[in-house]
Amino acid sequence: MRKFFEKFKNRNQPNTAKIEPTGDTFEVPKNHTLLQAAKEQGLNFPHHCTVGACGTCRCKLLEGHVSPILDFSYTLTEAEISDGYILACQTLLKEDVVIELDFNDQIPTHPIENFTGKIIATKMLTHDIMEVSVELDRPISYTAGQFADIKIERFGRHRSYSFANAPKTSGTSQLNFHVRKISGGSYTEWLFEQDRNGETFELHGPNGAFWLRPGDTPLLFIAGGSGMAPIKAILEDALIQEVNRPVVYLFGAKTQHDLYCLEEMQTLNDKWPNSFKFIPILSEEAKESDWSGKRGLVTDFLNTEITKFDLKDAQTYLCGPPGMIDAALLKLEKANVSIEQIHYDKFLDSRQLEVQI
Repeated sequence: MRKFFEKFKNRNQPNTAKIEPTGDTFEVPKNHTLLQAAKEQGLNFPHHCTVGACGTCRCKLLEGHVSPILDFSYTLTEAEISDGYILACQTLLKEDVVIELDFNDQIPTHPIENFTGKIIATKMLTHDIMEVSVELDRPISYTAGQFADIKIERFGRHRSYSFANAPKTSGTSQLNFHVRKISGGSYTEWLFEQDRNGETFELHGPNGAFWLRPGDTPLLFIAGGSGMAPIKAILEDALIQEVNRPVVYLFGAKTQHDLYCLEEMQTLNDKWPNSFKFIPILSEEAKESDWSGKRGLVTDFLNTEITKFDLKDAQTYLCGPPGMIDAALLKLEKANVSIEQIHYDKFLDSRQLEVQI
């Protein structure tokens, strides 16, 4: 009888997770996901959607066994799963585990805090993408590529938006975000229907694991739509930091009317210390138009002829809609690009998150 109760007790005790290479160790209760337990114990664990759709919380399982709530293959590629990657937000522990996070000397260490903000200006960048300028109650520090969660009182769920400008060393209280109008999206339809200057909101951040890793290899960026925002911020900050690496940036849009930040890209081209190629690619431009650039899907141009370097030699950064990112991941996998060299941020709208919940 004693052995029975000891076995029952052990079965309900929390397991332990250890993070490499930091050595941080924390308990994971039986009914908690790996991510949930890490957040409750104050660890800065990269995450975004929390429902297994974006891939931000992916980590590598080095030791132990886990039980997935949602099949990891919904978000991760076969190569990622084969290499031992899991989604922390969809992972329950069967036993003690050791996981590996993509830490390096450049990992963001900014405090994650709550702020109060106010919309101070808006500007249309395209017919469905708006630049929203806001002012916070105090300065925030972040790393280029990260995002913030924004909540307006009348809407139940927060929305996540990437910082669209390079950060300032001492922090800043004025920020820009790029917001794309979503058909049927209550928040964006509210934002676009009339002047919202003066509206207040809560901001939580910074968050995210999307930032420029150190190295001397070529840089390949692939984005679509408002995925321009974090990559623009990364490139602007890299210029300030005097990063001297060749860059190819493939930007996918439907038509010429969906292109924006062209002047900013030209400025980067003019000032970049190494080769810099910004290549817009249009998928639905009318055949009879005056467009002389590339046509098709942005992922159609993942080849050495365009980049002028072997894909597997580059660090690759993907940002935009899930379909584009999933297609790019397949192309990169076929090109034998190492998983460790690929970093991505899927832009999910609130409808996609609600489907997963």
